[in-house]
Amino acid sequence: MRFVLAACLLSIASVPAFASPADVNAEEFYRDAIALQQKGMGAMFDKRTKPRMEQMKAAGMAAKARNDAATKRGNPIYCVSDAQRKKGMGPQQVVAMLGKVPQAQRQKSTLTDAWMAALVREYPC
Repeated sequence: MRFVLAACLLSIASVPAFASPADVNAEEFYRDAIALQQKGMGAMFDKRTKPRMEQMKAAGMAAKARNDAATKRGNPIYCVSDAQRKKGMGPQQVVAMLGKVPQAQRQKSTLTDAWMAALVREYPC
């Protein structure tokens, strides 16, 4: 019994901490996003769609949190107009903005970092 309990405790302790969904590699995300866009309506049935949407949502929330904190300190990272904020962004615009981040940078970046770079490029202060 002690052996089983010890084995269970060791297996729990050895499980790595789960990374945030937005910690995915930006280039891998971008490649999948392009492939999904090319599928059109068929992308709804692709198993990559839902996880990629969650990853982008997490990256967007992380970028907003960083920018909100920086704005409170008086030094915003990027500045989106109220009109653009109300309009929102479609998937094509998100992918296009990520595509403007150099591939070498996307390969080394998490999705959150690449999204921040895209936002700074698109909406400078």
